[in-house]
Amino acid sequence: MTTLSMQPNVQLARNQWLLVGLVTVIASVVAVIIAQAAAISLWPEIVRFAPLSNYARTVIFTLVPAVGATALFAWLVARNPKPVQTFVRISVVVLLISFIPDYFLPVPDRTFLASSVAAFLHVIAAVIIVPVIVSGYRRQAK
Repeated sequence: MTTLSMQPNVQLARNQWLLVGLVTVIASVVAVIIAQAAAISLWPEIVRFAPLSNYARTVIFTLVPAVGATALFAWLVARNPKPVQTFVRISVVVLLISFIPDYFLPVPDRTFLASSVAAFLHVIAAVIIVPVIVSGYRRQAK
């Protein structure tokens, strides 16, 4: 039995989902901010690219997907016989789609490096958000 197939199939109370979401937001925001700060220290010129120009924007663009992903997973748990597998598949598709604006929208000072750093921050957020939500759900469901 794989980790993805182990599903408690338990409905959580609203306050339990709020806790899962809060932990997800905190963990993902901290990880992305640390990664952004490290990238800026290595390549200071990337701050000219608007998506990397300030940390408040990064917090918002990490917080919103974390909350949305938590809500999506809660919805899937209530309506889908395989919520974890479905959530992971949707997350991969959304992650791939999230790269499009970084590379293709006409934003001033967009360079391949800056776009790649922004895309990498999406990966970091996803790598934190998805397992934290799934593991938080499993812990709360026990």
